[in-house]
Amino acid sequence: MNEVQKNLVKQSFPKVLAGTITGASFLYEKLFELVPDSKKLFEHTSWDRQNQMLISAIGKIVKSIDSWDTIKPDLEAIAARHINYGLSPEHFAYFGQALIYMLKNSLGENWNPELEDAWKAVYQNVSEVMISVIFMKG
Repeated sequence: MNEVQKNLVKQSFPKVLAGTITGASFLYEKLFELVPDSKKLFEHTSWDRQNQMLISAIGKIVKSIDSWDTIKPDLEAIAARHINYGLSPEHFAYFGQALIYMLKNSLGENWNPELEDAWKAVYQNVSEVMISVIFMKG
């Protein structure tokens, strides 16, 4: 991920926050459309809590985008915790699609190919860390 992409993500995140309630529901609706059995991953949490955790995690990632090593332990912990819920490496491609769908809907007319590439680069970094944990511990 280059500096321009980092800046695009940081600049767009406040607009994503403005639509968090709707945005998070867009993400999960898309995820369940793509992978209906992924609903079981969320059986033990309330949707309000899940949405809060999602937006909080994205916020931490954006805040740490210039110092990736500071967020890496948090991502490893999230991945380790989610193994117990049945998370597998295959889920990451679908979650990434759902995340981009949420961001596109949240940002509306501000969405463009450069912004999409920037968010995909962030998600690529996140998923690489988390998938490595799943392979090590799963």
